[in-house]
Amino acid sequence: MTATAAETGAPARAAAPPVYRDALDELRALRRQGLGPAAARVRELLGSLTDAADREAAGMLLGGRAARAALDGSGAFTPVTVGLLAGSTVDAVPPLLTAALMTEGVRPETVTTGYNQWRFEVLAGAPTLKDAAPLVTACLLDGAAVLEKVTDPLDADEVEARCAAFPAELDAWLAAYDKALGTLAVLNTVPMPALLRDRYIDYPTKARVESAWHRMNAGILDLSARPGAVVLSADGLADRAGSGRADDRMRHLAAHAWSTEFLDAYARELGRIVLARLGRAKKVLVLDLDHTLWGGIVGDDGIGSLKIGGGFPGSAHVELQSLAKDLSRQGVVLAVCSKNDDAVAREAVATHPEMVLRPGDFSAFRANWEPKPGNVASIAAELNLGTDAMVFVDDNPAERGLMARTRPEVAVVELDADPAGYARALAEAGWFNQLALTEEDRTRAALYRARARRDELRDSTGDIEAYLRELATELTVEEYRPLNATRIAQLFGKTNQFNLTGIRYGTDELARRSAEGTAAFFGIRVTDAFGDNGLVGALAVTAAPDGGWLVENFVLSCRVFSRSVEDAVVGTLLRAARAAGAPAVHGRHVPTAKNGRFAGFYPALGFAGHDGEFRHDLTQLAELPDWVRIGTGEGKFHAP
Repeated sequence: MTATAAETGAPARAAAPPVYRDALDELRALRRQGLGPAAARVRELLGSLTDAADREAAGMLLGGRAARAALDGSGAFTPVTVGLLAGSTVDAVPPLLTAALMTEGVRPETVTTGYNQWRFEVLAGAPTLKDAAPLVTACLLDGAAVLEKVTDPLDADEVEARCAAFPAELDAWLAAYDKALGTLAVLNTVPMPALLRDRYIDYPTKARVESAWHRMNAGILDLSARPGAVVLSADGLADRAGSGRADDRMRHLAAHAWSTEFLDAYARELGRIVLARLGRAKKVLVLDLDHTLWGGIVGDDGIGSLKIGGGFPGSAHVELQSLAKDLSRQGVVLAVCSKNDDAVAREAVATHPEMVLRPGDFSAFRANWEPKPGNVASIAAELNLGTDAMVFVDDNPAERGLMARTRPEVAVVELDADPAGYARALAEAGWFNQLALTEEDRTRAALYRARARRDELRDSTGDIEAYLRELATELTVEEYRPLNATRIAQLFGKTNQFNLTGIRYGTDELARRSAEGTAAFFGIRVTDAFGDNGLVGALAVTAAPDGGWLVENFVLSCRVFSRSVEDAVVGTLLRAARAAGAPAVHGRHVPTAKNGRFAGFYPALGFAGHDGEFRHDLTQLAELPDWVRIGTGEGKFHAP
């Protein structure tokens, strides 16, 4: 009999780490072991999958009841309900959406209806969807939705009339959906079926019908102007996927209209919409320099030898810079994260004649030899944002892999070795997509650059109170109105750290409750010596049972933290309530994953209470911070 290690006194040999065939194999093992403790690894593995079929399989692995319970119990994923309607078989979308959103820390529960029930479900008052209360409902339509009411496809007059009527039919569907559910609806343009186009043997009829079809899709796209509606371009998704139509055999056997690759692209785009609705669209683009923003290594080759502009590959690097510039013009904050000597890197950015991006375009600059995950965390801290707001672009696969492994919450753009596709890869990823773009969004990058100048003033002023006085902050209350409705809804939807109750309000709810008089909504504008910060805060005020005022929610952008703005806002509201004769002001704090640091906010301002419920009797009001001036003329706090 062979003696054991314990019997001989020999040290036990450590068990070899398991070897997995691929990411799916490891995901299967993690599911058997319990997914909760491995949440970060799950996100990393999902992010590494590049094949649509693999993502579908991964989504199925993680979509079962036991897996959902383990993931929700981990606290690492935000559960959200998504509705899905369609005119064809789209069984692949829920697992593909699971894979897309779980990479971003969101776990979707997809509620579907029966085959081709998209009309009946909504026109009947949404009996299946209503109880589930989806945050977003997608309705994926194909050519059958248009042609099922055409009796003779060879009758070009009939087809043309049907195309002309279909956008109005969808408009009526959206009205019924808004009445039944009132949440965000996602529609799509409808590709012209090849069998319809090729059915005609004369070219004039082909052209006439195709022209009518294009006009129909233009009308569908126009529905995106309707509040609470998003319209996706099916042709754009098919171009991204490389294919749109399902295999003919699957079309006959399983009523498939779309290829798996198309459904994967669709699920990813739908995931972007859900993230935007949750306020999780990315805000910061972190860019490498060598072989990314320019060709060559500046420390080795010198500034004059860098490939920027001109012919390829310099043209590809300029294309990426131009895209970054345009993203910045729409509010995306730019930062540099490069392994380089700081002075050399800054000189290249400032002096190379073909650079599109200049030092003033960047709100943070890290050129050193430290690991990039740490530098990205440092950039996030400097901007007072979470690392989950960052998108990382680097030509080096080792740097991308390290970022994905150590910072799975950072979005990493996968790049080919050839720089020709860098700009396209970043643009198609859609990390910065918004439901609507406000003026504050457009000026965000400039606001963060102004913030850097404020930090310089702070660093040069030893006394924090002296710094705050020199900053000359002014706070103005704006009452809710159509011109600021989108921004106020965006603040409630996107702000996560200083969000005292986590309640989100869409533009439709703001309008409805304001009209009903059940709530009053306000925006907070902040200006200072360096310019206008824009609308940075929002409040919802309702009536309390004792006749006082209830602050249903208060949100404030991290851009103005540590300046006593939040204290000045509540102090101003308390004074307005006392002047109006209210007996008290009530406030609430409902814990979320990110607002824990503000659990003591109300008690610090003289409110009494516990367990998240607070009341101020308005007898003794704390002094307002005298370095924050309260502007007049825009509006004032009042009860609904």
